[in-house]
Amino acid sequence: MSFVEEPLDDKTPIKYLLIGDTSTSKTITEFSSGSSQPKTKKEINQIFNKLCRTQNKRIDERNKITSKNENYYFTFCNPDLLFLLLANNKYPERLVFELIKKINEDKIPSMVNDETRELNPSGRQALKQLIDLYQDPKNVNKISQIQSDVNSIKDDMKKNINKMVESVDNVKDLEQSAANLQLETKEYKDNSIEVRKLTWWQNFKMWIILGCVVIFLIILIIWIVT
Repeated sequence: MSFVEEPLDDKTPIKYLLIGDTSTSKTITEFSSGSSQPKTKKEINQIFNKLCRTQNKRIDERNKITSKNENYYFTFCNPDLLFLLLANNKYPERLVFELIKKINEDKIPSMVNDETRELNPSGRQALKQLIDLYQDPKNVNKISQIQSDVNSIKDDMKKNINKMVESVDNVKDLEQSAANLQLETKEYKDNSIEVRKLTWWQNFKMWIILGCVVIFLIILIIWIVT
């Protein structure tokens, strides 16, 4: 799927990002672009402190506070993890929450120093790289298109593999049927041989009995004549 976005004159539309723990009212990490104003940090922290006191924390709900040129976006990814982001109001809202979702999926908020409970160097680097990528919507759209193509290829491969598996299962079924038929044929042949043997023996006994009767009659006739 491709998207057509409004061109941005601002090279760094993502101005500020704060990730915080609302249970302790402590900041896990903050990101600031070069174009953010000095007052931004103060405003962000005021909003953060206010949200820490809220009782109605709806998980994954998309929230926005609008202003003239910039918008504040925030969402709770769990009851205690808050993402608060400031971006140019022309920046696509869907990309804001897509970025937040990606940060959470990559488990960047968990890359913290055990003592300070702040983001460690690896976490800060991973966060910066991700935000730098999302600063230009065109880059994100290209990646989304590539990912969509990759997913499409994966789906086709899965379908082909499933068909191959079904074919293999069908061949196995045919082989099993052939094996069963071969066993049944052998059993029929063995039974036929057994029947022939039994029939021959019964016929043999009958001929012996008939022979004995004939011999008895001949002896009887000779005895009567003499």
